[in-house]
Amino acid sequence: MAEHPGTSTVTRRNLLRAGGLAGGLAASAPLLAGVSSAATRTPARASAPADTAGSLPVAEIEKIIRAQGTVSNGVLNIEIDRDDVPNVKKHGVPVKPAFEINGNLCFQAGPGGVMMNGDLAFKPSELNPAIDAMIKHGLAWQAEHQHLFSLEPMMWFMHMRGRGSARKVAEGCAAVLAATSTPLPQAPPKNPTTPLNVKRLERIIGSSATVGSDGVVSFQIPRRDPITLGEVRISPYLNVYTPIDFEPLGGDTAAVVPDYGMVTGEIANVTRTMRRQGWEVDCLYNQETDESPQLYFSHHWKVGNAYRLAAEVRRGLEKMNVMLG
Repeated sequence: MAEHPGTSTVTRRNLLRAGGLAGGLAASAPLLAGVSSAATRTPARASAPADTAGSLPVAEIEKIIRAQGTVSNGVLNIEIDRDDVPNVKKHGVPVKPAFEINGNLCFQAGPGGVMMNGDLAFKPSELNPAIDAMIKHGLAWQAEHQHLFSLEPMMWFMHMRGRGSARKVAEGCAAVLAATSTPLPQAPPKNPTTPLNVKRLERIIGSSATVGSDGVVSFQIPRRDPITLGEVRISPYLNVYTPIDFEPLGGDTAAVVPDYGMVTGEIANVTRTMRRQGWEVDCLYNQETDESPQLYFSHHWKVGNAYRLAAEVRRGLEKMNVMLG
């Protein structure tokens, strides 16, 4: 697919990786992380705790998990696509792995090594073996649910977190993946393109976007309020942001899924706004345990003109305490 002139071609997984992350903290101090490298990309500015001594061994984590990620805003984000499940549909619309049949493993320097928070996509038969792997490797199993109803075949999603040495946590993630038929290793797509006008979408949403496999355009919208997970202050990019994905379907048409990450007081206003605009609301759930404030995530679905849908998604975001340009 040819990219629209003037658009961004940065993918979530093709950024050059920094040799190390400045970050980490003392046991009860806030977690964080900055990366000092022009090769990384910062989709949005989020306030965060000050850096302290420490580093995140990006190459070691990627080698153990057998998948490459990107480093941005102090977080290593490894996207795991289920390319072994390529023929998923919703209401007859193809749902590509890079669009909604995937997951993210996010790592940040923290107490005792790293803090990981992530989710992965599973076939029904893989759920309990994966839970067993989480338990065996000391990862916290946080949630199990569907993101979108009416998927054919149905896929499930589970969220997990872990903290400790980078090796130990990464080996736990690798064991969970080994309980599935996820194809590994995974590498970033080379020179991804999209027919969608990325800069136009960025202006409407009010944040930077990336382009991934199959021309999928993605946003990560961080919250403004401080978030703790397991009593540790985390980055707003540690898989607690609002992701928004656009899957091109030809011309200006796209399937669009925002996954709003809301506090209790925002749920009614966001849902009312989206329903009045004709969006299908597919779920509402907690994806973490022991976080503060408690967050609720809701995937919404609609197909149509990508730019009109982006404006509708923006109206939902404006009901939340998130960072927008």
